[in-house]
Amino acid sequence: MQKIVSLCLGMMLTFLSIVHAQQPGQKPAENGSLYGKLVDATTSAPVEYASVALLRAADSSVATGMLSKPNGDFNFPEIPLGKYIMKVNFIGYETVYKTISITAKNNSIDIGNIKLSANVRSLAGVEIVSEKPSFQMAIDKRVFNVDKNISSVGGTATDVLKQVPSVNVDIDGNVSVRNGSPTIFVDGRPTTLTLDQIPADAIASVEVVTNPSAKYDAEGVSGILNIVLKKNRKAGINGQVTGGLSSIGGGNVGADLNIRREKYNLSLSYNLRSRQGNARSHLFRKNIGADTTTFLDQYNEGENGRRFQFGRIGFDWFMDNRNTFTIAQGIMAGDFKDNSDLTLYDLDANRNQVRYGTGIDNSNHNFRNYSTQIGYKHTFAKQGHELTADFNYNYATSKDNSDYSLQYYSLGHQPIDSPNIPQARYGRGGGNTTYITGQIDYVNPLTENSKIEAGLRTTTRKFNNELTTMGRDFATGHDVLDSSLSNDYRYSETINAAYASYSGTIGNFGYQGGLRAEQSFYDGETRVLSKSSYKIDYPISFFPSLFLSQKFKGDHELQLNYSRRVRRPWFRDLLPNLEYTAQSANRGNPALRPEFTNSFELSYLKDFNRKHNVLVSLYFRNTEKAITDFYTDTTLNINGQDQKVVLSYPVNANTRNAYGAEFTVRNQILKGWDITTNLNLAQQKINAGNLQSNLTNQGFIWFGKVNSNTKLPWNTTLQLTGNYESRQILPQGERAAQYSADVALRREFLKKKNLVVSLALNDIFNTDRNLSFTNTAFSEQERYRKRATRELRLNVSYRFGKMDTKERKNGKKQDQQENNQGEF
Repeated sequence: MQKIVSLCLGMMLTFLSIVHAQQPGQKPAENGSLYGKLVDATTSAPVEYASVALLRAADSSVATGMLSKPNGDFNFPEIPLGKYIMKVNFIGYETVYKTISITAKNNSIDIGNIKLSANVRSLAGVEIVSEKPSFQMAIDKRVFNVDKNISSVGGTATDVLKQVPSVNVDIDGNVSVRNGSPTIFVDGRPTTLTLDQIPADAIASVEVVTNPSAKYDAEGVSGILNIVLKKNRKAGINGQVTGGLSSIGGGNVGADLNIRREKYNLSLSYNLRSRQGNARSHLFRKNIGADTTTFLDQYNEGENGRRFQFGRIGFDWFMDNRNTFTIAQGIMAGDFKDNSDLTLYDLDANRNQVRYGTGIDNSNHNFRNYSTQIGYKHTFAKQGHELTADFNYNYATSKDNSDYSLQYYSLGHQPIDSPNIPQARYGRGGGNTTYITGQIDYVNPLTENSKIEAGLRTTTRKFNNELTTMGRDFATGHDVLDSSLSNDYRYSETINAAYASYSGTIGNFGYQGGLRAEQSFYDGETRVLSKSSYKIDYPISFFPSLFLSQKFKGDHELQLNYSRRVRRPWFRDLLPNLEYTAQSANRGNPALRPEFTNSFELSYLKDFNRKHNVLVSLYFRNTEKAITDFYTDTTLNINGQDQKVVLSYPVNANTRNAYGAEFTVRNQILKGWDITTNLNLAQQKINAGNLQSNLTNQGFIWFGKVNSNTKLPWNTTLQLTGNYESRQILPQGERAAQYSADVALRREFLKKKNLVVSLALNDIFNTDRNLSFTNTAFSEQERYRKRATRELRLNVSYRFGKMDTKERKNGKKQDQQENNQGEF
C-alpha cells in the first residue's frame, strides 16, 4: 500500500512540475472532441504541418484550427456542439473537406486516417444529429439521464436510484428491478463500492439493462444497472466544492480538482458524508405448540450512524490521438454504529403478559477499502474500431463488534434467574477481502452496417472472516466461547469468461446475436472447533443472447430480445455464521447453488414530436433453482442452553416465474414542465415444493413512479417525485405495500450560474418502512422496521475554473494570422 501511495504522489508531483513549466491555453468551452491523422495516399507516411481548420457550417467562418503534428496527428479536444466543415490544406496535396456534426450523443469523433492525394476526390459527408432525451432506448439498454436530478443532491447513489424509473430501493438500500436483483456496475465495470459510497453529485446517468447482451456479465437475474460517473474533460484548472447539512444530523462536504494539459490530465477528489438517525422495529409472533399457543411481542428502539469517506487520485496520459493510458487510486472508509434498546414481552394463549425482558443489542462495523485501476485504450483509424484493457485491484479490511444482553423480570419487576435467563455475550472479529479483475474488449466495425465484439475476463475474490463470541456463564461468572455464534471462515471464487457477438442492420431492421461462456470455481472452509470445507467446480456454462429491432416510419421502434442469466450465491449467502437476537436467528447456507433464468422481452417505443415518448415492454422470466429465504422453527444451543427460535436461511426453490408489462411515458406538458411516469404490472409464482410439501405462493404485484420537473423564473427548478410499490410475494408470506414522496427546489446564482443552492425534502409523509408477514408450520410472524427517512437537505455547490489569458491571446492571434494567409 505504501508503494502505491508513493507512486501516486510521485506522479502528481511530476505532473504539477510539467504544468508549471507550460503555459495554459484558453480554449472554447468543452462540449465535444474531434481527432484524426493525415497520411499520404500513396506511401501512407504521415503528413506533418498541414493546415486543419474547422469552419462553422452556417457561414463558413473559422471556428478553430491547427497544424498537424510530425506524426500526422491532429486533435481538437474542446469544441462546442454543432455542425462544422473540416478543411485540410497543404502545399502539393488537394484540399479535402468533410462535413461533421458534433452532438451530445456523439461528442467524441475519431475521423480516422485522412489520405491526402494529388488526385481530386470528393469525400462523402458525415452527418450525425441527435438530441439527448430524458430516456433513450438502444438495442440492448435504456439510459435514464439523472445528472440534473435535484432530490438526490447531497445524497448517495441510493438516493439517485430511488428517482430512476423501473428501479426500486428499500429502506436498507437493497435494489431491485422488476422484482429481481440486478448487478451493479460503475462505468461498465464491476465494483466493490456500495451505493452509499458513491456521491450522488458524481453521477451523470444510470443505464438500465433489463436484458443484457453477451458482452455483459451473466450475473443478475433482472439485468444490470450501470452507474455512469461524470467526466471532467475541461482544459486548464477547474473543479467544484460542495457542502450540505441534514435535518436528521450530519452533513456532507466534497471537493474536486481537475488539471488538464494537452497530453496529461490529473484529477483529485474527496467526499465526506455522515448521517445520524433513529431506527425502530417491532416483532409480533404467534408460537404454535403441540399443547398450547404463546405470543412474543418485541420492540427495538435505537440510533444508527453512518460515516463514509471517499478519496481518489487519477492520472490520464494521452500518448497520441489513438492511445490513452489511465491509472487511478481510491481510498475509502466507512464506519457504522447501530445501538438499540431491547424490550420484549412473553404472552400466554389469551395474550396476557407473563413476563417481560429488557436489554441491549448493539453492533459496530467499519471497513477500509483500497482500489487501484489501470486502463489502456487504443482506437484504430476506422471509426468505432478499438481495443481496451482494464486491470482492477481491490483490498478491503473490516472490523466487527457486537454486544448483547437480556434480563427477564416478573410482572412484579423481580429479576428471573432460571436457566437460559439472563443472557449476556459479546462478539469481536474482522476480516479482509481481495478482489482482482482483468478484462480485454475488442470492437471492429466490419462495414457501415455491421460489427463484431469480443472479449475475455477473469475475476478472483478471496474472503477471510473471523468472529469470536463470548457468552457469560452465570453459574461461574466467567465468559466462555460460544461456538454456535462464532466463526473462522475462508472463502474464494474464480470466474473466467469469454464472449463474442455480431450485430448489423438491414435497412431499418437491426439484429445482434452473442454467446458468453463462463466457468466458476468455489471453495470454502470453516475452522470453529471442528474443521469442515467444500469445493465446487462448475463446468463451463453458456449464456446466449439475441436482439431483434425494427424501426418504422414515424419515429417508433419494436424490439424482441432473449438472454440467459445466472445469480450465484454471494459470500454471506454461503457463510454458515449464525446471527441471533431474542428468539430470531439467521445464517448462510454452504449448500446453496446458483439459479439460472431465461429472460424474454418485447418492447415498443414511440416518439411524438420529441415532446411525448411512450415505452411499453412485455417480459417473461423463468428461473430454475430459485434462491429465496426459508424460515423454519428450530432449537439452538445458545450459551450451553437450548433456545427455541425461528431460523431463516437462503435455499434453492424449484422455480420462480414472473411475467408482466412495464409502461414508461414522458410528457412535456408545457415548455419547461415535463412529467415521466413509470408503471410495472407483474404476476409472480414461487414453487418450493422441494423444501416442503405443497409449498407454493403466487400473486399479482405492481409498482408505479412519477417524476415531475418544472422550470420556474429566476433560474429555479422544482422537482416532485412519488412512488408506490404493492405487496411482494414470498414463499412463506408477503411483504406489505409501501410508498413515499419527495420534493426538491434548486436555484442557480451568479452570471455563469456556477453557484447552485438546492433544498430537498425526502419522504415527505414519513411513510417509507418495511412490513413483512411470514408463516411456518409452528409460527405466524409480523415484522415492522423503520429508519429515519424523512430528511431535509440543504446543499451548496460552486464550480470554478481558471485559464491563462496570455495563452488565450496568443491563440487568437495565431488563428487570425493563419486565416489572413489563406491557409484555411
